[in-house]
Amino acid sequence: MSLNTHVYQIYIAASPEQVWAAITESEWTRRYFHTTSFVEPPQRGKVYRTVRADGRPAIDGVIEEMQPPIAGNPGRFVQTWHILYDAALEQEPPGRVEWTVENAGEGLTRVRLVHGDLGQSPLTWQNVKDGWVWILDSMKTLLETGNPLPRVRDYEDVVEAARS
Repeated sequence: MSLNTHVYQIYIAASPEQVWAAITESEWTRRYFHTTSFVEPPQRGKVYRTVRADGRPAIDGVIEEMQPPIAGNPGRFVQTWHILYDAALEQEPPGRVEWTVENAGEGLTRVRLVHGDLGQSPLTWQNVKDGWVWILDSMKTLLETGNPLPRVRDYEDVVEAARS
């Protein structure tokens, strides 16, 4: 088992444009991504930060790629990923998250998420392992039903559960 990378893939009954918006726009992320939002809209080559609903920091990094899905071409959103919501995780080097969004048929989109560069970040590796499953499932549920999954934990609970 590699401690360097997690790979996830999911199909969502929504258009690539809708999925792209859910990944890159705070109006959506607030609803399914632990209430986090971008401080400023993400832009290629720029530093970004996400915060929780109460303003506490969540994640920061750099947007390396930001190519929306256009005319049948897959979209790619690549960001470095440095955790700020936990003191121990904050000490680890950043990872890299790559989202690929592509049409998989009429009204169907395939989302592939790769969280890599975690070889020197064992606490982050453990913390995000199941966290991404919940995020992707909640985004899918939101886009398909209009409601995200019910919130069951806060960041502190997620970190604590990953350590046990």
